This record gives sequence, structure tokens and C-alpha cells, in this order.
Amino acid sequence: MTTDTWAAHLDQAMDLHRRLPVFLGYVDYDDEALAPDGGTYIDLAKLQAAGVHTLVASIGFGCYFQTGPRDYHLAGPATWVLEHQLRRIAHVVNAVRRCPAARLVERRSDLEASPTDDRVGVIVHLTGNAHTVDRLLGQGVRATHPAMQYHNRWCTGMDGLPGPALTDFGRDVIAGLNELGVVLDVAHASEESARAIIETSSKPPIDSHTTSRDLVLSSRGLRDTTLRLIAERGGVIGVHFADHMLRQDVWPRKYAPAAAHGRPPRLWRYNRHLLDTYQDPDERMRWRPGPPPPWDRKVVLTGNPAWELDPGERWEAEQSFYRDHNLPPDPAPPHGRIATVAHLADLVDYLVNLVGHEHVGLGGDVGGIGADQWPLGMDHTGHLPRLTAELLGRGYSEDSLRCILSDNWRRVYRECLPA
Repeated sequence: MTTDTWAAHLDQAMDLHRRLPVFLGYVDYDDEALAPDGGTYIDLAKLQAAGVHTLVASIGFGCYFQTGPRDYHLAGPATWVLEHQLRRIAHVVNAVRRCPAARLVERRSDLEASPTDDRVGVIVHLTGNAHTVDRLLGQGVRATHPAMQYHNRWCTGMDGLPGPALTDFGRDVIAGLNELGVVLDVAHASEESARAIIETSSKPPIDSHTTSRDLVLSSRGLRDTTLRLIAERGGVIGVHFADHMLRQDVWPRKYAPAAAHGRPPRLWRYNRHLLDTYQDPDERMRWRPGPPPPWDRKVVLTGNPAWELDPGERWEAEQSFYRDHNLPPDPAPPHGRIATVAHLADLVDYLVNLVGHEHVGLGGDVGGIGADQWPLGMDHTGHLPRLTAELLGRGYSEDSLRCILSDNWRRVYRECLPA
């Protein structure tokens, strides 16, 4: 297949997306997702163009400071983390409720909107859950992946802090998730933790945005044996859209050279400086390093106005520290798009051959990946039909595509959500 095979089947794909209630399994939430148009990677117009009827809006919380290869420190104690997670959850839930073109999905019945209801259904997902789930459920959370590199209360993250695969607290949380109706996501979990979580859960688990680590060894994907276990338990594997999750050669060509120039140790030293200088968690977060210019994100969702420091002021403080300590400048950030729509379809092919089309869905990590990480031929969610066109060109039937684009995610959420 050539990289532009999708073009010959685009009309057929567009028709399919008009008829199917497409389900997007993982969006790193930003308020532009509910904007009428003008979003970088996602907005209501783009969702409508792709026929997306339901999406999972994940709420991250970057409250950690990395000071070494596997050395992470939260900005504040667990009670502080919970307070700010709840504030961010409330922000998203209120944004959905205020948006006339969106609706909150909290129960099984909410998955099936009436034919005349063209609002986008939004499922709230929490990243880095370190707490019990009853309070979160009351706030509207219906899915969570607890594992991150910096989190170690009930499992371990991929390449993160060392710890047990699953603690007694973690087992209690899983039982609570299953009972209350919160979908369990093993994204970012270590191989050992993912398997332990899957085997402990009584409900179908998911990996919302991933790849196969047997296919792309340099990725944070799971091994094929673990992905098969998700399918055996009735779960779904969401395909990741980022280039380094699609091709093995992307990381060494694009990201490893920049890392070799020393940015991580330099950044770790600045993080140690912030932790030593500020004892107040909010003040630490206020000065936490941000992305380099240009700052192309239209909305910075922190949930705390006290952290809304001008990005230029934050950037200059960081650069001043480096200059004062004679630390070399950052290498130029990686540029260039290497993967294509065909490579994204290759991942779909691989997973379908591994576990069957009944256990594969659109994951994405939309909003969590930059412009030069999207596959060539896809610039935003409005271009999702191009992937479908590529799959049609490879002989996928409409029934198979219905499963991948919609039915698989709906099956799992229907089984797990409260009645």
C-alpha cells in the first residue's frame, strides 16, 4: 500500500463516518475540544466532520517534578493532589454541561442518544488516580488509568518509580471501580502492573491509547501477551496516533539525538531547584517548567488561577537559571513528520491480526501529541476518515470497521458503566 491509497476510498469512508456513531477512545482534554471551531487538533466542527458521537475526555494532572531517570516528586501531599484533581474534574464537567453541543455520559443509557440528538457524548476519564473511587464517581468520572511514572500508591508505571505490581490498596480500588461502574484503563502501566490489574478486574479492561511493544520496541506499548490478555477479558486496545508509537525507527531518528544532548539532566537540576526554593505546592506549580515557545495551546487547563503565570515569564525564569549555572542551551526540538496514515493503518492491521477486530478501537491521545507527531495525511480529528479510507483500501469490511470505529468501545462502556 502506498501512503496515499486512502485518497481513492475517501468518499466511501466519509459516507461511513456519516452513518456510524464514531467513538474516540482517548482525548487529552483541552477546552478547545468543545469550541465551535478553530481548535488545533480538535473542536466541534472537526468532530462533526469525522462523525464522532462520543469521546473520552481525559483529565491529566502534571503535578510532579522529575529529578532523575526514575526519580519523581509530587508538588504536594495526597490531600492536595486530590483537591486539585477534583477542581479540574469539576471544570470539565461544568464545561460539558454548559456546552449546547455536548452531553455528559454517566450511565449506560447515556451511550445511546436519540437519532435526533446530535450532541457529542463526553465520558470523563482521570489520569493518575491515587485515591479511592467513590468520591470521584460522584464528580462524574467514569474511566481512569491510575498508572503514571510518578505514581506508586497501588501499581507501577512504565519506566517509572519502582514498586509492587499491585498493592492491597490497588486491589481494593479495582474492586471499587468494578462495583461502582468506572472503566479500568491500564495505559502507562508497567507490564507487570498491567497484567496484575487485568487479572484482578472482574470487568473488561482497556488500554485506551497504546501500541505493541513487540512491534515498536522503543515505545511504551505493552507486549503482545498482555494485549491478548486484555482481549481475552473482553476489553479493547486503542491505537495510538503518535509517530513514535507506530514505527520503530522514529525514536532513534527523531528523539534520541536531542535527549543525548543533555536536556533531561539540565531540566532535572532546575526541578530540584524549584523543590528546594518553594515549599508551597501551589508556588511550585506556578513556576513548573512549561513548553518552549511558540506556545500554541489556546487554553491552559490548570484548574487553579494562581498557576496561570504568563508562559514567557515562566520560560525566562527557567532560562535564567540555566544561564546563571552555565548550563548549555537546549538542543533544537525535533521536527518533521515521519509516520504516515499507512503506518497508522499498519498498527491497526497488527492489532487486528493479534486479537481480532472485536478488540481494537480508535485511541488517539489527541491533544497529548504535537503537530509533528501526527501521521502525514492526518492533521487533526477531522481527518479520521482518511484512516478509514486506508483500511477500506486494504479490504476491511463495513462490519469490521463498525466494530473498530464504534461498537467495541460502546460494548465495554455499556458493560461497565452504572445502570
